[in-house]
Amino acid sequence: MESDPSVTGMLSALWITVALLAGGYARTRNRSALTWFVLTVFFGPIAAFLLVVWPARGPGPEPAQAVDAAAPHHTESP
Repeated sequence: MESDPSVTGMLSALWITVALLAGGYARTRNRSALTWFVLTVFFGPIAAFLLVVWPARGPGPEPAQAVDAAAPHHTESP
């Protein structure tokens, strides 16, 4: 059975569009857009479903805060 090239093209465009939307949505949930784009390209709607169902990550520490926390604190004594 041969597939119609126009149907194949439309399905491919739809698949990539869903992957792009999943990558954009991943950023709103504090997750890597590139990782979720690639996952959705390979696993399709299953990966997009998992992205929606899994809870969002909490915000990570700011880079300046992480450096300040690691720096030693000096106190002057009289």
